[in-house]
Amino acid sequence: MSTIRWAVIGAGDVVERRVAKALQTAEGSTLLAAVRRDEAKLQAFAEKFGVPRAYKDAADVWNDPDIDAVYVATPVMMHAEHTMEAARHGKHVLCEKPMALNAAEAEGMIAVCREHGVKLGIAYYRRFYPKIQKMKQLIDSGAIGKPVYARAQFSGKTNHAGTDRAWLLSPEVSGGGPLMDVGTHVIDLLCYALGEPRQVSAMTGNVLQELDVEDTASVLIQFASGCHASVHASFSTAAGNQLELFGTEGKLTMRTVEDAELVWTNGAGEVQLFDLPKHENMNVPMIERFIEYIRGGQSFPSEGKQGIFASRIADAAYRSAAEGRHISV
Repeated sequence: MSTIRWAVIGAGDVVERRVAKALQTAEGSTLLAAVRRDEAKLQAFAEKFGVPRAYKDAADVWNDPDIDAVYVATPVMMHAEHTMEAARHGKHVLCEKPMALNAAEAEGMIAVCREHGVKLGIAYYRRFYPKIQKMKQLIDSGAIGKPVYARAQFSGKTNHAGTDRAWLLSPEVSGGGPLMDVGTHVIDLLCYALGEPRQVSAMTGNVLQELDVEDTASVLIQFASGCHASVHASFSTAAGNQLELFGTEGKLTMRTVEDAELVWTNGAGEVQLFDLPKHENMNVPMIERFIEYIRGGQSFPSEGKQGIFASRIADAAYRSAAEGRHISV
């Protein structure tokens, strides 16, 4: 395939802000089609981005022989259905996060994509930030010794009521509140850095906002390596997106995951600062790597069997909060 021809399923907010342009500008990529049920918004999107094929029904994408891959950007409740249907029609899938409403759905997505021989990636694009790649390299090289503890936060004062993203406040559609919406991003980074999770304990609740989903979640994770991690996700605290990892011989610190700065402090207390800015469109490196993956090149760091870790942790966290006990993952 010289150029991968994409359809985007769910041409909404996140696609308008970043994904459409990324699919159009990534090397070896073109955006051929878009799907959205609201016809007026669909036509406006198609005109804005110059997308030649505008479909109200995803079935038109499944039956379009010119489409090689789909980017699934529908609400979470539809991820499994759209991913599996695309796979059954021979389309590769890059699916928005979180992967599905729960890990059982995610397992089904992996199985169907495997059965039909198509590639499945989950859009945890922060794995592709240069500073995150450097973090992974330093940990794997032993720069901080054995990882012992990590902490992460992703929060902000947010209320999606009355917006196009109000579906995030419906647990049947989104799967949960900030733990699912933003917490899974940093949970995924911890899994990328530290490996497979083993045990989870959590509290969730409504500290400030009375919503149908939690407004705050606090999660403790133990990884197979023995490393512990704590994660805070909230719609009701001041904005924050921090990540820190502590080992027997040093630590790695990010004031925010989004800037270019990564600080490495070794066991002697010596500090090294890395300045590693991300791509101006954070989705482009992920999409270009997925295209390589489709073509049979290097592996994709966030394929389905990695993306499911965050879903397993979220499942366990909600169950732990409800039952008041540790849950094995």
